[in-house]
Amino acid sequence: MVARVCFALLLVGFPLVLAVKIAAQRRALGRSPIVLGKAPGAWWDRWFERLGPAGLALWPLVWLWAALGGAPLRGGVAGALGVVVMAVGAVEAAVAIFAMGRAWRIGIDPENRSELAEGGPYRWIRHPIYSGMVVLLIGNAITIAQPAIAVMALLTGLGITHQARREEQYLLGAFGTRYAGYLARTGRFFPRLRRS
Repeated sequence: MVARVCFALLLVGFPLVLAVKIAAQRRALGRSPIVLGKAPGAWWDRWFERLGPAGLALWPLVWLWAALGGAPLRGGVAGALGVVVMAVGAVEAAVAIFAMGRAWRIGIDPENRSELAEGGPYRWIRHPIYSGMVVLLIGNAITIAQPAIAVMALLTGLGITHQARREEQYLLGAFGTRYAGYLARTGRFFPRLRRS
């Protein structure tokens, strides 16, 4: 029952966090923060950036399926662990979305002239939003007793990793040595154990 409530909270909370942040960014920037497929690069990368969010949009359908009782959920220690992992990932991603401030966009924005987000979780991790999403997906795969969910989580994680690398490449070109220093002292998805 607790897991189903958590999935219902994800189903409502995830779109709500995005809607609030998109509205705040629209007011702050005077335009939409959704800039999919505008970054320089190969045509397949621009299409990846346009289609990637569609893959993420499948997850609310999974959460609805789980919340309504259709998905087979694990019980016991595995089920409890999965719920905790999901909650940690969801909170990490939500906090990171707001901690990014004016720099937050959906997609790579070649017009973004804002400062780098280096405060909050960004002090230690370059992509705490993606990190939270990956942790959330792992929690989904643990909680829902369905191999297709584990495969979906893996494919989504690979897509997130590809997008993170694209963003790093773009930011290195846009911010130069400042971003190179940031790369050296932070981890991509998890804090570095040792600084370079």
